[in-house]
This record gives sequence, structure tokens and C-alpha cells, in this order.
Amino acid sequence: MDRTWVHLRLGVMIFFAGVASAQEPYSYPLQRRFSAPEESSEPKIVKVAESPKAPKESPEPPLKDLTPPEFADLIPHDELKAREVPGHLEPHLPHGRGFFLNADYLLVRPRVDGLDYAVRNRDFGLATAGPVQELRSRLGNGLRVELGYRLPSAGLDLSGGYSYIRASGDGTIGADTGQALFPTQTRPGLIDTVTSATARYDLNYNVFDAFVGRRWELDDRLALRGFGGIKFADIRQNFDMGYDGLDARSAMVQTTSRFHGFGPVLGLESVVAWPRGFHLYVRGNVGLISGRDEESRRETNDGGRTLYADTPYSLRKVVPTVGMGVGGGFQYRTFSFRAGYEVTHWFGLTDRPRFTSDSTQGSLIPRTGNLSLDGLFLQLGMTF
Repeated sequence: MDRTWVHLRLGVMIFFAGVASAQEPYSYPLQRRFSAPEESSEPKIVKVAESPKAPKESPEPPLKDLTPPEFADLIPHDELKAREVPGHLEPHLPHGRGFFLNADYLLVRPRVDGLDYAVRNRDFGLATAGPVQELRSRLGNGLRVELGYRLPSAGLDLSGGYSYIRASGDGTIGADTGQALFPTQTRPGLIDTVTSATARYDLNYNVFDAFVGRRWELDDRLALRGFGGIKFADIRQNFDMGYDGLDARSAMVQTTSRFHGFGPVLGLESVVAWPRGFHLYVRGNVGLISGRDEESRRETNDGGRTLYADTPYSLRKVVPTVGMGVGGGFQYRTFSFRAGYEVTHWFGLTDRPRFTSDSTQGSLIPRTGNLSLDGLFLQLGMTF
């Protein structure tokens, strides 16, 4: 009886133990162990994991400048580079401040009035029948240099220039058998007939300029530049003659002329641009130069032992001058080349005195003469 009761009690205990295990899963202790912790009212600090740093790349070595030292100064500044604009005027008209330099070689011929020295007479009668012999100068060489500075705004520039020309010429004439020469530069009544005559002419031309210029771009091919300023001139001319035979015994007539003065000048030049750097060029200027004309005249015979005349002559005058040049050229970056033809004319530059009477020693008149210079020019230019 007691054993039966014990077995019954064990069975009831096992039954309730099974029911209790069915109500609470076996995994409950694990859920409690790994369950989320209770939230706290304190702010959370979230740490962001740092990404691994990329390896630093080694810097590239700088490019080595292989420009030869003697060409280092020829590299243009950034502000002088041509603008990216349509048309063909760049780089004929560089923008921005900077210097520019032009050097011209001049091959010109002076044309001067009053260089007659003898008349070739055909007989010894009273008539004067024969051509007048006049001296002509040979081609002369010259140099012109212009240095300027472009201002940074308004297309303005300042420039100064110097022109130098040296030219000369000579001639000789002799009388044929039974004929004579009539000198045209001696005092009348003293040396009237000779058998030979020589003449020589020398020109020393020095002109200085100081200009202010202004540029205008009319379209993508045409540009103008106006300029004005002052011109200073120092022009010297010598005209010497020698006579021999009959009335002359190593006779000499020496004349010198010097004009020096300054005055205002106005001018205009135009550039018509074409593709690939080619262009046409036209330039003109006018001026009025106020200065002094100093003349002298000396005449001797017998190898200089007998003096016939020694007369200085001086006066103040205003000499108009005009110039014109046309040509073409080519420009590459900061270098340019031009070639063309130009003419410069000086009105009434000289007033050489001449004796006119064989009975009145003081009878003389000044003979006005012009000076023209025409020829070719070759120009090399550079901008800095």
C-alpha cells in the first residue's frame, strides 16, 4: 500500500514537471543571456571605423628647362601673348604693356636742286649752245632705329627714333678740241671759260623723332595707328667744284649748307592683315620744321692763293616736309619683317647764294633748293 502511494506521487510529480517544461521553452536561458541590454537615457557615442589610408603617390619630377641661356630673354611675357580672338591682326598689334624695337636699312638716292656746275659750249661765239651738266648723287646707305613702349591701356605708345643717311656723288667733264666749258658757279667776269670741270656732292642726314601713338582696330583685318610729336633735323650738304684751263688755274668753288631745327609732325599708318602672318603696310606723315639755314660760299683761283669770294649767308625759315611709305611684310610671334618703298621730301631746304653781275660785286641772289630722298627700306622688328 505504501509502495503504491509512492509510485502515484512520483507519477504526479513527473506529470507536473512535464507541463511546466512545456510552458517555458528550453531556449529561454539562452535568450536571457544574449538579450539586448536596457536602453539608457545617456547619449550614445558612435565610433566610425576609419578607412584605411591610401598610399601616397610619389610626386612627378619637374620638367627640366632646356632653353639655351642666350635665348632666355627672347621668351615673351604672358601678358604679351596673342589674344584668342578671330581675325588676322594678332600679333601685328600686341596688347599689354611692353617695349618694341624696329631697325631699318635704307637704300636711298638723294635728289637735290641746284647741282649744276658747267655748260658744254659748242663754239666760241656769243651764243651759249650746249647742255647743262648737273651732278647726280649715287645711292646712299642709311639706318633708322625706333624704340618704343606700349602703355597698358587705351592702345597708346611712346616712341623715339633716329635716322642717319650718308650719300655722295661726283662728276667730271672736259671740253672737246676747239670748244670750251662755261662754269655756272663762279663769279661772272672773273672765270668765264674753262677746259675741265669737276664736282662733288656730300650729304650727311641726321633726324631725331619723338612720337605719341594711338592704335585702332577697325575690323579683323584692318588697323590704324595715328601718331604725333616732334622732329629734330640736322641736315648738312657740301657741293664743291673745281675748274682748270683758260681763265681757271686750279680754281675752286666750295659751298656748304646746314639746316637744323625742330617742329611738329603728324602721321598715320595702316596695316591690312592677311592669313599666315602676311600683311600690307602704308605710312604717311607731314611736318613743319622751324630752324636756321646756314650757307657759305668760297671761291679761289691759282690753287687757293687768289680769293674771289668768301660769303656766309644765314636766315631763319620754316621748312615743310612730307613722307610716304608702302610695303608688305610677315610676322611670326614677336618678330616681324617688312620691305617696301618710301619717299621723303623737304621743301625749300637750302638757299645757296649766287653772284649775278660782273660789275656789281655785291649783286647776288639766294637760289632755293629742295631735297628728296627715295628708295627701299628693309625692316626687322621685335616686341618684348
